[in-house]
Formats: sequence, C-alpha cells, structure tokens
Amino acid sequence: MLATVILGIAAGAGAPYAEPHVKKALEGVLLSDAPMSAMELRMFSFAMCLVGAAILAWIFGNGSALALAIGAALGVFGPRIIDRVQKRRDPDYGDDAS
Repeated sequence: MLATVILGIAAGAGAPYAEPHVKKALEGVLLSDAPMSAMELRMFSFAMCLVGAAILAWIFGNGSALALAIGAALGVFGPRIIDRVQKRRDPDYGDDAS
C-alpha cells in the first residue's frame, strides 16, 4: 500500500512536467480540430499520469485505488503545503523599523 501511495505522489507531482509531452502527442490527433483549454490539458495530463501509476501498481500487485488517490492528492497539493509551512517558519517582518 505504501508503494501505491508513492506512485500516486509521483503521478501528482509529475503531471506538470508531463503536460508539454502530452500536448505534443495530442497536437497531431486532436488539437487541430478542437483545441483544448489549458485546464483541460492540465487535467488530461494528470489523468494520464494517474493511469500510468495505476498500471504500475497493478503490475506490482498491490494496487489500491484509495491509496493511489490519496497519494495523487498529496502529489498535487504537496508543494503548496510545503511552501505554506516554510513561510510560517520564516516570518516576514516587513519595513516596520521606522
């Protein structure tokens, strides 16, 4: 189950990096007839990464949909959560020294 969570985190975190490659692959097939919006492209690349992670989890034999979904959510929102925690550690005092 831990491996499935890790695969989900990798899928969620890797989706922004896979987006240009997915766009290149779809340009010849779909984008000339019906262009996709940026949000649709982002969602499709996330879905493709999630399907890839699900296939790997199935091959390894310990695929849990819940663990994969939780890992993917952590992968998507993890960088934002880490930034928020780091900003709380380093307070910004501003220019109140006057």
